[in-house]
Amino acid sequence: MFKTDNLYQNDKKWAKTKLGNSNETIGGWGCLLTSVTMMLNGIGYNETPETVNEKMKQKGGFQGAFFIPSMLPYAYPNVIYKDMQPCENFPAPIAQIDAAVAAGKPVIVQVDWNKKAGVQTHFVLIKEKRGDDYVLYDPYKYGGDGPGKDVLLTQRYKYQGKKLESEISAVLWFDAMGLPPQPPKEVKPVAVPKDSIPVYVAEDDLAFRAEPSVGGYLIKRLVGETKLTSLETKATTKGKIGVTGQWLHVQDPEKKQGYVAAWYLSEEKGVLSPAAAAPAKPEPATTSLPAGALSLIPTDNIAFRTRTVISPETLIRRIPPTEKVTSLEPSNQAIKKIGVMGQWLKVRDETGRDGYVAAWYVKYASGSTAAQAETSSPPTASSSSTVKTTAQSVSFRSKPVISSATLIRYLPLGTTLTIAEAGGEKKIGANNQWLKVKDSTGLEGYVAAWFVSR
Repeated sequence: MFKTDNLYQNDKKWAKTKLGNSNETIGGWGCLLTSVTMMLNGIGYNETPETVNEKMKQKGGFQGAFFIPSMLPYAYPNVIYKDMQPCENFPAPIAQIDAAVAAGKPVIVQVDWNKKAGVQTHFVLIKEKRGDDYVLYDPYKYGGDGPGKDVLLTQRYKYQGKKLESEISAVLWFDAMGLPPQPPKEVKPVAVPKDSIPVYVAEDDLAFRAEPSVGGYLIKRLVGETKLTSLETKATTKGKIGVTGQWLHVQDPEKKQGYVAAWYLSEEKGVLSPAAAAPAKPEPATTSLPAGALSLIPTDNIAFRTRTVISPETLIRRIPPTEKVTSLEPSNQAIKKIGVMGQWLKVRDETGRDGYVAAWYVKYASGSTAAQAETSSPPTASSSSTVKTTAQSVSFRSKPVISSATLIRYLPLGTTLTIAEAGGEKKIGANNQWLKVKDSTGLEGYVAAWFVSR
């Protein structure tokens, strides 16, 4: 059983709120958004469809009104989006769904909500199995719905044979990695020392934390050259600036107090920290990827290092959550490390450089592997490599041009496509790139590469 509270997209509190970057509303189109919100609350968050809508907009989680589930981990770091499994043309994987629900995992499924031909998409969250049916958290409130009424899938959605195997046309698989980070209790601000001196952030994206450690709660990130007020004496402050492993208690321009890594501070505005002034030399990529190499996503702006040592001398650069890295360790070893404090992973970044990242700051990239993408020779147009759409209603076009004249049709979330151009694998997920593909009927066309993944 997956436990959460039922929320409704057509609740008057947010029903008229614009959905994503569109003129549609949560009340009309927000079934997936609301199902995801219920899922998030079930794993420890405290959200509403309105708050999730806003956070996902900030993270690029919408294509117009269409929610992009693969972007969810960028807004909620402990969430793992595994995949969307379409099953409109074959039986839904009921045994797998049963196992996930029995283990308390969140599973969102797509169903058909009316009698019209084809699947009229609606998303619901599964609560539990009951006999040969599923009890739902339905995000759309019909007359009589409420806390005391159980909604069964095949009793409400019965336009495709009234059996689970045929009523479910797609499955979205999720998991959670531990509990969501919780802000610490507020502490009484300390007084600024009389001999306090100003210090300056020497690098962009410096972590401002509630505790003096890399595991401390992240309050926010600071831009380069931000002026901070030291909450320690002048002598202590001078002794810490630029020293690896030292943390300085500071106050930001908004009077918030916290800790920053002193080795990324300077006494003068515009002066680089030792780490930025003398970047480490990365290890050249000489080894091939192991079989089943895992594709991983940073949960934060993580340090990419030449060695497993936190030091200015080992820093190559910082990798943002918008990039992926590929594990260079066998998957059976890497899996044991991911999310574990104190563990390091050897990885390859998107530029082809090899180095190390903290394993507790990475998570799986939709459960995909990367080894299959590395071949001894460039892929050809006849390659059978496939991708899936990561958004609802991705435009399938006759030419790589955004125009009503080029639109063939809209593709549902999770549609499988075959790459139809040499070197197309390198474009997957890239912004401002078009990918030539074939659909299941063999029709060729183009899709935005940033809306597909393996």
